[in-house]
Amino acid sequence: MFEKLEGVWLRIQNQEQAAMVDLYDALAKPMFSLSLRILNDRWEAEEVVQDVFSNLWNKPNSFSPDKGKLSTWVLTLTRNKSIDRYRSRKRRKDTAALDDATLENRPDSKAVDSVKKAIETDEHEALQRAFEKLPAEQRTVLEYSYFKGLSHSEIAKLTTLSIGTVKSRIRLGLNRLRSILPDTR
Repeated sequence: MFEKLEGVWLRIQNQEQAAMVDLYDALAKPMFSLSLRILNDRWEAEEVVQDVFSNLWNKPNSFSPDKGKLSTWVLTLTRNKSIDRYRSRKRRKDTAALDDATLENRPDSKAVDSVKKAIETDEHEALQRAFEKLPAEQRTVLEYSYFKGLSHSEIAKLTTLSIGTVKSRIRLGLNRLRSILPDTR
């Protein structure tokens, strides 16, 4: 799926609109799925994807192929923007003295349908299968860190583990994922 992205970045730097379409076709579903998992809100996830693509178009020199794969970089941007939005939303809720547990646990029926469609991508399924192979203690700290954007100290407090243990479990989990997942470069 991501093989065709090798020359896309050069075309985007040359402001070729067709290159942006190719990038969108290849990455929009995984980006949306990732953002939706973090935010649990269909509309906010769509806005994040739109913002990331807009930033890519407006700042075409922000990616360096020497530092990694384009797909990994774009998904990292999506993750970071989603976490920022999640934290911002949480701050707004806290300031308004709303009950986070009630709001965050309210299911969005439209989002459930969208998640089913977005999960159909091969790479997402491979990641999900690999994630399920992790020991529960590694999977838990990785979910807190990467999907909820918690810091190591926040995870340690939440799980009553030492910061060193949290860091070790994250590192071991990431190493295990690397060994399970095929290299898609």
